[in-house]
Amino acid sequence: MDEKVYGARCKDCGKEMYPAHARCPECGSENLEPLEITGEGKVLTYTDLYALPLDYEQRYLRLAIVELDSGLRATGQLLDEKPKIGKRVKTTVGVVRKSGDRKTHGLQFVPL
Repeated sequence: MDEKVYGARCKDCGKEMYPAHARCPECGSENLEPLEITGEGKVLTYTDLYALPLDYEQRYLRLAIVELDSGLRATGQLLDEKPKIGKRVKTTVGVVRKSGDRKTHGLQFVPL
């Protein structure tokens, strides 16, 4: 399965955003185009979440805010047993939630 994650780019001012919004947070324009979220970047911060809904099969989720080399900041699941601020990672798409037979795909980061 070739899954992709998209944000948006404003066609008027060039602002990139993830997740996508209905209007550009920079200039207010509705003139947006899809932007595939890919690339490499560095971990700005991360946290482990243990208070998950009961239907989550995972014990915890590790989330990170990553600044991609493009300058875009994105939040996603960090797949790293030894996370560190400033560590280089790359984007990938994978299963971020399982509930019975249902799987939800989303943005993930893996160490380089």
